Amino acid sequence: MGGVRRQTHWENARAQGLIAGANMTGKKRIRYEQIPYLWTEMFDLRMDFVCDFSVLPTRLDLQGAYAKKKFIARYYQGDKLRAILLCQQSEREVDAAKTQLRHALGK
Repeated sequence: MGGVRRQTHWENARAQGLIAGANMTGKKRIRYEQIPYLWTEMFDLRMDFVCDFSVLPTRLDLQGAYAKKKFIARYYQGDKLRAILLCQQSEREVDAAKTQLRHALGK
């Protein structure tokens, strides 16, 4: 992401632990290149946050509708995709968002 950031969510800790454990075996070195990710459930909504929400976006693209509580919001800074917020989306959609951001960031 081009800097240091603190990501405090058990999902990130789990991924770091798996990679650290694999690297300690000495069989194969794996780089930690996880896209920042966290999820939360608020009442009847599940929201997945993928990537860097600390940067103010200059553009927002919305697929779906806020009113229906099911949408995907893509946050851009200039032409560069920086983050994706998914509300009430499937795990497949979340994985696709991670892949899209990985490509956008050149990882």
